[in-house]
Amino acid sequence: MRPTLRCVCAAMVFSLALAPAAHAQSFGFPWWRDAQFQRDLSLTADQTAKIENVFQPAVTQLRAKKAELDQQEEELSRLRELVAPPYEESRVLLILGDPGMGKTVLLAEATREARLAGVRVRTAAGRESEQDLAFAGLHQLLRPVLSSAAGLPGRQAQALTGALGLAADPVAPDPLLTGVAVLTLLSDLSEHSPVLVVADDAHWLDRSSLDALAFAGSRLDAERVVLLVGARGQAPPSGFARGFPELHLEPLSAADSGRLLDGQPRPPRGRARAQVLAQAAGNPMALIELAKVVADDPAASRRWAAEPLPLTDRLSAVITARFAALPEQAQAALLLAAVADGPDLRVAASHGAGPDARALTPAEELGLVKVNRTGLQFSHPLVRSAIYHSVPFAQRAAAHRRLAEALHDRPDRRAWHLAAATLHPDEHVASLLEATAAQAQRRGGAAAAALAMERAAELSPEPEDQARRLVAAASAAVPTGQGDWVQDLASRALAVTADPGLRLTARHNAGWALAHSGRRSAALPALLSVAEEASRDQPALAWDALADAAIVVCHSGAPASCQAVSRVLGLLESQGPPAAGHGLRADTGAHRLWIQACTQPFGTRSELVRYLRQISRSSLDEPALWRTGSAAWLLDESDLAITLLTDAMQRIRAPGTQGTSSPGLTALGWAFIDTGRWDEALDAAAEAADLAEASQMELIAAAADLIAATVHAMRADSGAARRHADRALASADLAESGLIAARARRALGIAALADGRHLLAFTQLRQLFSEDGVPVDIVLVMLVCLIADTDGTVAAVARERRQPTLRNGRFEPDAVDRLQVT
Repeated sequence: MRPTLRCVCAAMVFSLALAPAAHAQSFGFPWWRDAQFQRDLSLTADQTAKIENVFQPAVTQLRAKKAELDQQEEELSRLRELVAPPYEESRVLLILGDPGMGKTVLLAEATREARLAGVRVRTAAGRESEQDLAFAGLHQLLRPVLSSAAGLPGRQAQALTGALGLAADPVAPDPLLTGVAVLTLLSDLSEHSPVLVVADDAHWLDRSSLDALAFAGSRLDAERVVLLVGARGQAPPSGFARGFPELHLEPLSAADSGRLLDGQPRPPRGRARAQVLAQAAGNPMALIELAKVVADDPAASRRWAAEPLPLTDRLSAVITARFAALPEQAQAALLLAAVADGPDLRVAASHGAGPDARALTPAEELGLVKVNRTGLQFSHPLVRSAIYHSVPFAQRAAAHRRLAEALHDRPDRRAWHLAAATLHPDEHVASLLEATAAQAQRRGGAAAAALAMERAAELSPEPEDQARRLVAAASAAVPTGQGDWVQDLASRALAVTADPGLRLTARHNAGWALAHSGRRSAALPALLSVAEEASRDQPALAWDALADAAIVVCHSGAPASCQAVSRVLGLLESQGPPAAGHGLRADTGAHRLWIQACTQPFGTRSELVRYLRQISRSSLDEPALWRTGSAAWLLDESDLAITLLTDAMQRIRAPGTQGTSSPGLTALGWAFIDTGRWDEALDAAAEAADLAEASQMELIAAAADLIAATVHAMRADSGAARRHADRALASADLAESGLIAARARRALGIAALADGRHLLAFTQLRQLFSEDGVPVDIVLVMLVCLIADTDGTVAAVARERRQPTLRNGRFEPDAVDRLQVT
């Protein structure tokens, strides 16, 4: 008889309760998908799907919560040590930090662990609505143990019950006796078991309760009592400024912020990720809440950079209450400051359109802003965002227009302010933004150009202009490396235009996005179809599309893909002179070299190397440098590859233009390995990893990990090599990229050889060949199997199989003949 779903879920919950430590090591492990688990319980597919629906949301929440705690491990370790019994003496700790820094999360975790250890826990949380009610916090804290108050000395019991409003015949308030009573009560409770007292949001506790707790805390000595107090800000709450130990929660580092974002159910990608990181400024709650905003409204992150992301109710409630309490003149001044950024505000002030400094005094006193000789600064980016989004659109629009009037000598900033004040299509504003995009492109700001063109398209009254600008935005966004953004722009363009030329360009952009995002099986036919259709009338577009298709071949290496690209290459080369107005670009030679190096690296190598040297001596732009340098690496001309790729790297230091450099950067890393420059290879891998993290490019991240894995393996640091290789295998879709799998097997094989584990080394490297010893993928074998076979193990197997063998890191003289593509 099959178990019911209710029984299965109950059994799984019971198993989690029995093994919390084991499961805590991997929040998010899908136990219900384990084949053995399903067989043991005879689960049907329908039952498994129902279990998935029940458990997956909870697991997602657990994973996000664990990510938040992981980033505060140092603080959490201190709290664990503090609350772990046995208590030899009393201890007090104040936990201070700005809103959202994780005070409540840390206190909740400390409370949970204390309860698991058998500690008696008493908690209270300040409430803004009760901060003027005397002893409200103390009542919340002690209510469950007030029966023990009967054992207090008479006057203490009367003072405590009187303070809490529980005495039938209340006595005159006596703060001293009340504090003594609290101290005595906690001391008595600790005789039976250790006691943990937690007061969260102490900045909202009433002053009487704070005084009583502070009095008790300052006199605790040998009692088994720990007092934890969490409060907002950097100053202790009232009554606690007496030298109590303090733990100040600082903003998360950039790396920890990134890891916290990655742990969210739907982490932001690309530019949205960078915007969330910048606006959150290391605040854990802000990182989590802003990630939700982007997940629910992806377009929110693609607005003007000076328009902050909207906040969730949870975040804005923390700030807007203080803003609403300000005088009307102060609110207007703060709104103008929130609408502007620093430079715009200074320019507006110089034209007499800035906020009145005197009007900002109340906001400064509340800690919302700081005003000094350098100008106005919000105390945190979240303050600006909360104020900006707390007022109606009409008020924001008026402020934007006021600033635009003061910025006539800064057309790009003026255009964006006018756009932010515009709800409906407006060709005048759209034209201003298009001019801004052109100016940004001339300065090398790819992301800024794409953003401006995208907003121009949204404000375009005519569908033809909207489509043209969307296609231009997609093309401008390509150098940012943000495949999802390019895909979205191209898809929107395709939905509104029937123009053949625009559709071909949009399809090329969409194909590039698929390839760059790792969806290579879909990318290849998309790019090849564009190359074929554009070959006659748009040859430059055709060559670009085919060069991108060659990247897919380089990563997959499938013979059928090589043949498909070679076929279209033949079509392009067989075309007659291009039609008038559609001339070929100067770097077509670099395109051809790159495509042939990816598809025909063996039989035509000598010819390609001559062609390579000829091209490398000519003047090349940055894209052509990447293609030529990467082709040099594929053709085993590593020194030349390093020269060309390093030159390309030096040309792309402009912000927002490094996205497309990442594939060439990984090629540079491999070239450094080939020439024995291992430290430089690690540097290249680290830079590629940073770019991959910024734009969430999984394949580039995996390639960077594999460069590091290979270097560590060659240095006999097998542990580090395996960690990097395993991470690469876990992050990439191996069905879409055989190159990642092969590189990982190579690194793991070298690491095993370094450990003297020859059988394991053979097992790893053997996976690069089929059962009968034929290379699984010819291109991959040429790229990844050039290793020094130090003990002859693999070479012996290869000779026995009569396959190409390796000597000193090179194939035998007849190897190339046997590896030619047919």
